[in-house]
Amino acid sequence: MKQICTGILLFMAICFLSGCTTTTAGVEEMLRAPQLAGPQRQVQKALNSYLGEVPQLKYPLHGDTLSPFIFGDWDGNGTEDAAALYVTQGGGQNVHLAILEQTDSGWVVTQECEGVSTSVESVDTAAMHENGGTQLLVGYSASSGEKYLAVYSYQDGILTEITEQPYSQYELQDITGSGLKDLILIGPESGEGLHLQLLTTEGDFFAMAQELNLSPDLFASCEGLYASQANDGSYYLVLDGKTGTGTNLASMIFRYNSEQQQLEELVLPDGRHIYNETQRYSSLLKSLDINGDGSVEIPHEIPDTNGLLAVSRLTFLEWMDYTDQLNPQKSFGIADLENGYYLALPSGWNGQVMITDGEDAGSWTVRSLDGETTYLEVRMASPGLETTEYTRLGNIGAQKVQARILEENIIKDGWTLSAADLAAGFLVL
Repeated sequence: MKQICTGILLFMAICFLSGCTTTTAGVEEMLRAPQLAGPQRQVQKALNSYLGEVPQLKYPLHGDTLSPFIFGDWDGNGTEDAAALYVTQGGGQNVHLAILEQTDSGWVVTQECEGVSTSVESVDTAAMHENGGTQLLVGYSASSGEKYLAVYSYQDGILTEITEQPYSQYELQDITGSGLKDLILIGPESGEGLHLQLLTTEGDFFAMAQELNLSPDLFASCEGLYASQANDGSYYLVLDGKTGTGTNLASMIFRYNSEQQQLEELVLPDGRHIYNETQRYSSLLKSLDINGDGSVEIPHEIPDTNGLLAVSRLTFLEWMDYTDQLNPQKSFGIADLENGYYLALPSGWNGQVMITDGEDAGSWTVRSLDGETTYLEVRMASPGLETTEYTRLGNIGAQKVQARILEENIIKDGWTLSAADLAAGFLVL
């Protein structure tokens, strides 16, 4: 107990000496802050010197960049620059953004501006302009839930906010084929459907190229926005959203019509709408690149019209790339919607096997259509339960998902399934 108290007092002393506040948010920032090294430490030192105090660094909550320091060639002069996100004691509650350049004597702050809210949701960088520099995209979030995306450009020593938009989701991709990244943005939920915006470079300006309204009968909210690359190298947009009733998920795919210079809905060659084909009941079934080929697949629940699925929490699932007309199905398997995982199975088993409860609680088995032959057993196991008969596929919380392959039965009936393939096909939803 004495050691614990001593640790707490030492932590509070460090906070006091460093000038940090001891608010809950400040403590959380400090607890998850890594030890700075190299360029980050040098940038921190230059920022402290410029401000005359030790600021509270603001870490992005989501995204690939989770550091308050971002590096890139903002002005396109071939030299690496830096950016820092922080708040100060006298600068108000909003996040501030500082730009730093390298000099012979070290890093120096050249520009600073106030952001639009108190927290950083995400940070991205992208070459979006013909000037050769790299733009900074900072997503800000407020305590009330609103999110705002600001795009910053740094040229000739001047930091400019190009645009500021309220948003719920956004994606960066060269969907217009210009060689530069475009910004596709979904506005905040309003109860009036989804508002999609395409912003792109036009000459020396960053302009709104298209605004597209999706009826509230189609979508009540956006649950995911993804850039997907087709076989021909072109990019599509995949949109997941809650349907107008708010109970199902559905998806739409958009492609860029270069002649019309507009995004348009992709409709299947036979006239079917992907929106109708992709309606599913579980919020876990988001689109993703299931096989790592750059194309985003949409999950499709296969109706059990022949009574082959006897476990209510499970569903037959296939992952579809609707831009690939020759081979749209990229994966087939079982999704456990109660425990939240997907397991890929041999595609030849589609319609040729039945799924029943296993002997252990929460387990399930794959059997032949007549139910006489067992091919595979899958179970949830406690951390300490290990046997040589079962292969560990992955973890769901504190529990392990394990599988036993009855190889002799599989080979006898002309199938193939290895433990390595099974483990590679396990995915936490």
